Amino acid sequence: MLHVKVTDAPFNAKGDGITNDREAIQNAIDYVYSLGGGTVELTENKTFNTGGIIIRSNITLLFGEGSTLLQSLNPDDYVKPLEKVGKYEPYKPLHGNRIYEHIKWSHGWYYNFPFIYAPKGTENIKITGKGTIFMNKDDEPEKILHVCPIGFYRTKNYEVSDITITNYHSYAIMAAHCNFGLYKNLKVFKWSHGNGDGICLQNCQNIRVTGCDIYSGDDSVYIWSSYADPRKSEWWNSDDPQPSMNIEIDHNNLRSHYCKAFAMILWGIDCDDFEKIEVRNVNVHDNHIVSLGTWLYNPYTVKIDTHPVTNFTFYNNKIDAIEQNFFDTEISDLKGFRSMRHIRNGDFKDGIIYWNYLKNEDEDSAGRVRGEENYGYIKHLEKGDAKLYQGLYIENKPTVLRAVVKSSGDNCRIFIRNSETDELITYKDFNNTDWQKIDLEFLVPESANYRLGIERGEATKGEAYIKNAYLYGNFDKAYGYKRAVMDGGKLIYVYDEDNLEQITLFRD
Repeated sequence: MLHVKVTDAPFNAKGDGITNDREAIQNAIDYVYSLGGGTVELTENKTFNTGGIIIRSNITLLFGEGSTLLQSLNPDDYVKPLEKVGKYEPYKPLHGNRIYEHIKWSHGWYYNFPFIYAPKGTENIKITGKGTIFMNKDDEPEKILHVCPIGFYRTKNYEVSDITITNYHSYAIMAAHCNFGLYKNLKVFKWSHGNGDGICLQNCQNIRVTGCDIYSGDDSVYIWSSYADPRKSEWWNSDDPQPSMNIEIDHNNLRSHYCKAFAMILWGIDCDDFEKIEVRNVNVHDNHIVSLGTWLYNPYTVKIDTHPVTNFTFYNNKIDAIEQNFFDTEISDLKGFRSMRHIRNGDFKDGIIYWNYLKNEDEDSAGRVRGEENYGYIKHLEKGDAKLYQGLYIENKPTVLRAVVKSSGDNCRIFIRNSETDELITYKDFNNTDWQKIDLEFLVPESANYRLGIERGEATKGEAYIKNAYLYGNFDKAYGYKRAVMDGGKLIYVYDEDNLEQITLFRD
């Protein structure tokens, strides 16, 4: 693969920390891209004063040891990409921390193009090496060119590794709607004027953050589920979101001066399709996390609703402090802390959210059907076990799992299993081929996290279906088939035996 240094001819970057080297660096990137890709090296022990740089597909931007990208304070040094690939034009970046008075937190970096920017459609890129991105600050916040050091929008197959980001005054890295990304061995420190977040993962999938040492002013690493954020700009928006899923956060040292070291920002509840804003399959392990919390309430909406989070694992972390808002978050199949207490989306009205699954070798062996009648399914049982379940914290008191189920004729089962050990606590077989209501009454051996749903059981073929799932008894009292939920002596809900509807009678 082609490998060039930006100080070599014909690019001739100076690397003296004074000359504007933006055009030389961009020319090197464009040249290597035109020949199919390769490596563009920032020459070792040089400081390159530059405005914004556009990275392109199949490019590795390699920081030679001791090299520095220094943010220019001259607004004339900045360009933005045009729709035609490889074309750019000058633009005037905005100064200041608050751009629009009518939009809360409308920081300049949402509108200014990132310092290193991968536009929509960019793929197969790497930013790596033993060098530094040094963002220039000003002593007055409203005079700063607030520019995100690294920004990706709808980028896939990328890596950011080994570099240092310092003196920054925005998110250090903002990735929006990205797929298959690796952040490895990064060092991020010395923010200015607050608002110095670390790594932002907005509606991203298949991401790993590992071996990073981040000391941020604001949130350090966070998963941000966003929809129709009013701060959208020329370079990003969240109007067409994708679920945040398959994310691993491991072996990091995460610290925050003002806020949360690891967090979820759950601001997608205005989306009509909750499957697009769900947070699913997150594994957080072997980290030092100074503070853990959640941003639950979207400041840009009046809607109050539960935001779906499913299959979230905490393992072998050192966590110094946990905010109450994390425990207020409804999470299905949470491991390491207590899961939510009641079945959510038991009628599958909102897709597969809150439901987890085990698939066999057939990709379509577990899922849901959306239509006039919504239901979940497990299929192709001749190819192995399949399960569809929610993970709940269930107390050691008499409880009833009720659902409407059917199968293709073989014995499938409705089940309760221990979330940690997968031990089968109790079950009930069913083989009816028409929809039938079934009650599974049980008493778990101890108050803990459990999984409940349908699985193959003894079936050797066929499929099983479930809808209208409810959990009764995880409350104070029950009266025959009219099961009442009590809270501090006040009647909150009554569940009607016949129509399986939840009827609200009283709420503070």
